[in-house]
Amino acid sequence: MSFPYLITTLLYTFVAILVAADASFVSWNLLATFPALRWIRVHFITLGIVSQVVFGLLPGMVASLAKKTKPVMRWDIWLTLNIGFVALIAGFSGVNHAMIFAGGSLIFVSVSLLLAHLWKLRGGNAPASLKFYIAGLFYLMVGIIIGTGLWLNWSDALYIKVPLEAHIHANSWGFMSLTFAGLFVDFIPLIAARALASERSIRAIFWSMTTGAFFLVLGPWLGGNMPIVVTGLILHLGSTLWLIYLVTRALKDSGRLATPGGWHLILAYVWILAPVLIAPLILTNVIAGGPVESTAPQPLIYGWVLQFSIALIPYIMRRSFLKEENPPLGGCWGSLFALALGGVLIWISIFLLAPAKGILYGAGFAFYALALIHPMKEIFEIAKTSLEKRETD
Repeated sequence: MSFPYLITTLLYTFVAILVAADASFVSWNLLATFPALRWIRVHFITLGIVSQVVFGLLPGMVASLAKKTKPVMRWDIWLTLNIGFVALIAGFSGVNHAMIFAGGSLIFVSVSLLLAHLWKLRGGNAPASLKFYIAGLFYLMVGIIIGTGLWLNWSDALYIKVPLEAHIHANSWGFMSLTFAGLFVDFIPLIAARALASERSIRAIFWSMTTGAFFLVLGPWLGGNMPIVVTGLILHLGSTLWLIYLVTRALKDSGRLATPGGWHLILAYVWILAPVLIAPLILTNVIAGGPVESTAPQPLIYGWVLQFSIALIPYIMRRSFLKEENPPLGGCWGSLFALALGGVLIWISIFLLAPAKGILYGAGFAFYALALIHPMKEIFEIAKTSLEKRETD
């Protein structure tokens, strides 16, 4: 992983704390000048933190596992990703369609460049994880097209009936689910000193998860076709539960479940189950779907994506920059507790009326902001130590 990606990851983590705190203050009516935008908060976790690590890590790691020459730093990928991200955030803030189009286009170019780079590493000694990464990046490109089109009225031209849901599904169940699964395949053998599973099991998980993601994107694209959505849900959820069972077994055997980082990895996936358990109540009209659909992506991203990142990103960075052979997973018991409590409070707030709704919603994001402090400190210390080593050398 290259040093520029480490710096931008640290920067976006710091900003993610600020925007989470901003959401809390706005909900409590303590701050009204800069209203929090949920799209900005979510994208600082996904495109801001997760993508920086993924884009910075994959070229070198896959080449190493494939026993090929380590590639040089691709500044074209880093620049298009980060300039595009800044433009996208600026576009969201001012609802500037030109900036949103420019940002989305640049990020799409960055993803295309990375995908082409990884595609060349296929065959031979290529790791089993490579197909997860390639498929994940493909879904990210689909998510970018749909997401950009949300602001530019492309949905009718593309015949997308429920574009917001299709966008979320492409990014969550496609890009992040497959990428995280690939990272499990690569890093569990290092973390737990044992293989995650047989090649046959990993291949089955890949095809079930990839096919499930396809149906979960296609369902809302066609207007919420229930047979397609349910089929996708069964395939994707089944493969995810299978994957987490294998990860839990490996972490338990290695003693990593005695650490907060191990629990971060496992409990992160509890937040995937929450929307699934609520879905039957929405379909049977027991509860209204609107409030759940507008709010649930927040605890999903913070509870699942952020929690996974808190555990694995410091571990990856310690191996990459500090050359530690067996570093600890990231996170602490405090970050574990704060993320869990924040998610619970936000879910409860969905079903309440004002002013209790705003109080609990704000409290949830206050705990999210607190949960980010420890990982930011970890990443800062890694960056500081790595920079000191560079200057000494």
